[in-house]
Amino acid sequence: MRSTQIPVVRRVHLTPYTELLERIGAPVDRLLSKAGLPLREQPGAVYVSNRRYFEFLDLAARSQGIRDLGYQAGMRVGRSRLSKNLATRIDQAPSLYVALKCFQRDIHADANRIVTALVERDDRLLFVQRSSSDAGPVGWETSEQLVAMMFLDIVRHFAGEYWFPAEVSTRSEFIPLGALDVLPDTKWRGGELSLLIPVPRHILFLPPQGLPVQADERNVPPPLPSLDDFTDTLREVLKGHLADGTASLELAADIVGTAPRTLQRMLAGNETSFSEVVDRARYEVASSLMADPTFRIADVAHAAGYKSPTNFSRAFRRVSGVTPREYRRLQR
Repeated sequence: MRSTQIPVVRRVHLTPYTELLERIGAPVDRLLSKAGLPLREQPGAVYVSNRRYFEFLDLAARSQGIRDLGYQAGMRVGRSRLSKNLATRIDQAPSLYVALKCFQRDIHADANRIVTALVERDDRLLFVQRSSSDAGPVGWETSEQLVAMMFLDIVRHFAGEYWFPAEVSTRSEFIPLGALDVLPDTKWRGGELSLLIPVPRHILFLPPQGLPVQADERNVPPPLPSLDDFTDTLREVLKGHLADGTASLELAADIVGTAPRTLQRMLAGNETSFSEVVDRARYEVASSLMADPTFRIADVAHAAGYKSPTNFSRAFRRVSGVTPREYRRLQR
């Protein structure tokens, strides 16, 4: 059976927004919960639903009256909240051209519905981003602002802190006043088909000039599964919902964008079932946390979505052949 691609975003891309919202005293956990997203401290929450990600951005910007939320978040953190791997590759790139290639390629890998491109035109290189069809009007506007500010920070790391693009085209018709202050000589065009930022060809060879960013150590992601694999992607998204007990068939169907019975048929066509997907997600979360001796067995059981350590131990042994305590002892 042909698999359906599930639109997902790596959860680290929420960090710039949640940090800014916390600073102004916004109820971040309540906003995350209302958007149907796992809370920040839940182990295993590496990926989130693309649609719910944009629902959170839309809800946060509207409820807090911050239409330039993406701009503020982007100006504050720049590229520092990219995954550590990507931030390091950008900082160590031999030239601006290589750094922009890394950014364009890896941002796409972190969000499988984002459409970006680097287009060579005469004396310019154009960075183009098209918004996701899952995004609401304020959601994509906010995401577009953040990407633009991250891109600006990357170019300035090579071209100097005072560099500015001659023009910026955005899909949104709203241009943040702060952006006009920071880039007063840039010509802004709103209401276009996509975000478009030109970079002059003559600066593409420049080596890095600024200091490396201090990327958050927590932003070291695990290896990416194939985001084209239906069951692998579903399992990764469900991991973030295990601890709060919301990893249900109904939630999974909502993430995929279909009815529960249709999802069951889709999984059967991939020679698996919903219970098997959840069981494997639980085991992967548990075995990962078991490698950290600071996690008690009871804590691991809760993170994997089990109501009691006894139930967890029984299920873990059914998959691995050993109890959690034996597994931890053998890993030493």
